[in-house]
Amino acid sequence: MRPDAVFAGVKTALEVACTIAQEASLPLRLISLGDAVRPSDRPAMARYLNEEFRFDSDFTMIGGTQLVKSEVGTDDLWLATHWTTAHSIDVACRLGLISNARVIYLIQDYEPGFYPWSTQFALARSTYHAGFTSLVNSTLLAHYLRDEESVDIDPESVFGPSLDLTRLRSSSETRKPSAVPRLFFYARPSKPRNLFDIGVSALTLVAQELERRGIDATFVSAGEQHADVELSSTHRLHSLGKLVWGEYFDILATSDIVLSLQHSPHPSHPPLDAVCSGAIAVTNELGGTRAGLDERLFVAQPEPQALANEILRAIDTTMSAPPAPFSEKVLSGLGGPLPAAVRHVLRGVEESYTSTRGCGNSK
Repeated sequence: MRPDAVFAGVKTALEVACTIAQEASLPLRLISLGDAVRPSDRPAMARYLNEEFRFDSDFTMIGGTQLVKSEVGTDDLWLATHWTTAHSIDVACRLGLISNARVIYLIQDYEPGFYPWSTQFALARSTYHAGFTSLVNSTLLAHYLRDEESVDIDPESVFGPSLDLTRLRSSSETRKPSAVPRLFFYARPSKPRNLFDIGVSALTLVAQELERRGIDATFVSAGEQHADVELSSTHRLHSLGKLVWGEYFDILATSDIVLSLQHSPHPSHPPLDAVCSGAIAVTNELGGTRAGLDERLFVAQPEPQALANEILRAIDTTMSAPPAPFSEKVLSGLGGPLPAAVRHVLRGVEESYTSTRGCGNSK
């Protein structure tokens, strides 16, 4: 729980937690089931929550080992995030320690897909059927959950991706035309769903074609550190590794094209960030959900040559026209405002909990 380790999915989870605490007038407790929480972490997190979400109420931070020794109340409201937290809460519900009527499940991806068919796959799937109230990040993911898991998702419980629009506007205003195309690859080799090898193969094809044409270009990657890659005799993919939040927007401001691959229905932020800030994004198709979202979002099947063709089309576009202005248009249709979805979910939780208590059922 360090601000410098907070990126899109975690940032959204913290924003939802703060919104719930403010809307429900409840004290906030942040629980980390993984990393230990040190008292020295709290001041930095307090500043972060205040700066990002205007949250200035008191809150506590504890680790998983401290949770075992902590008291919980029957009226406590729980927010599950990653499926492992939802599974832990589900076990507690089955033991009668928590009521599932007091649990909101923030779903930001189809997380069974992170694994091969296995125990983890099965347990991750089971969390969608634990009786929690769902709060879903994007209509694209909601449709996927309905199709894949036959889960009934209330449309009013779906919110659009929460982008950092202030920083994106600044990136747009900072970006200057460049005679040399600048490509940014969102690279996470340790995450299979980000298709790192396919991305490198596509960039290799692009670099070879640019070399044939006699066109110079710069290639950088960020997300996770990896060895630099020789794409051709004249082009190299330089890895910047993991960036802090502000550095990411600095790189975005100096990029004309963003290649970001995501083979899961999560509304991946880098392509949306790129398009909003006026760059061109190239991404992969998944179940027909991405093509047509925006004219500056170039979509291809997750195959090197198909992606390379779209990257080359993006390069041709950037060399013949100036960067586009800031625009939020790509977000239309991806879900309503986050605060409205949170308020709707809270009303449902209160009604469900009141009904459950009236029936004398403690679960």
